[in-house]
Amino acid sequence: MNLPELDRRKQQILKAIVQRYILSGKPVSSKLIAETCELGISPATIRNEMASLEKMGYIIQPHTSAGRVPTDLAYRYYVDMLTEYPSLTADDSEAVEKIFAERSRELEALLRDVSLLLSNITRSAAMVFAPFPPADTVRSVDMIRINGQKVVVIVITTKGEVCKRLIITNHKIRSDVIEKVQRYLNDMLRGKNASEIDPEAIIRGAGVGKAGKELLEKSLKAIQEYMNTIEEHVFIGGTANIVREMEKTGAVWVQMLLEALEKQYVILDLLKEIIKEKRLMVRIGEENPIDELRKFAFIGTSYPVAPGIIGSLGVVGPKYMDYARAIGAVDYLAKTLGRKLMSPRG
Repeated sequence: MNLPELDRRKQQILKAIVQRYILSGKPVSSKLIAETCELGISPATIRNEMASLEKMGYIIQPHTSAGRVPTDLAYRYYVDMLTEYPSLTADDSEAVEKIFAERSRELEALLRDVSLLLSNITRSAAMVFAPFPPADTVRSVDMIRINGQKVVVIVITTKGEVCKRLIITNHKIRSDVIEKVQRYLNDMLRGKNASEIDPEAIIRGAGVGKAGKELLEKSLKAIQEYMNTIEEHVFIGGTANIVREMEKTGAVWVQMLLEALEKQYVILDLLKEIIKEKRLMVRIGEENPIDELRKFAFIGTSYPVAPGIIGSLGVVGPKYMDYARAIGAVDYLAKTLGRKLMSPRG
């Protein structure tokens, strides 16, 4: 976007207006700027500069007796001027360390917790996108006997995905047979992805008896189907933060956004676009190509899920969000999540 040039004084005043509106959510007057900002200029000069900023489209006066509020253009200028982002608070840093400390945690649970934490830090709705590729490999296979003909097969992948399938056999199966099939499957499948699993060869080499063979066949079929159909996931946290915007943004717009978040496919397209951009993205109001987001601001970036596999995360919030804090949190969590997933130790 080509923004009108602003001299240093106008930049200082515009920055002050945006910052104070972010803090209070109330129109900002020239008197407030004069009293709270050490700009070294008179209130009359500030009023004149604010009038110029209004003509240039950076601020508007919602009521004749009110102060000014920033426009989308002002927020864009402010974001482009940002060069530093505040560090997370001690409490937020502790919360981040806590969710990344557990090495054995399932990937799905980790990403869900990241979305909730990012939402809490930014006071916005947060979303995390992760493509779980079919190239994911089997870490372990467990079997739980329900009764003589029902067994639950549990597959855990190296990315932390968990699949549970109920297998019903025609033959009654003893516990020792189930244990034998479980050990055999672990020996045959550990470290393999869907394309590397050869059911016929595995069944051919098994010495597990008639009932065990039936359990083995049905388990292999379920496992291979699951490994072939691991899909893209979007985890969304903190939609209540959007509901709070009904009064200021308008109930209709908030409802549209909530429906888009619930359907996910709208957000999924945006999260995939971040991956193509290969940089942190900030879109404000009308800059958003998605209708449901045009009364809000979006910040997002990408992170590595596995070698050659990229995910993304971001936040949606009011246009008067604390951009410096939100950008810093999005960038920090993406980098931390990427390091966690790419670490050989998990």
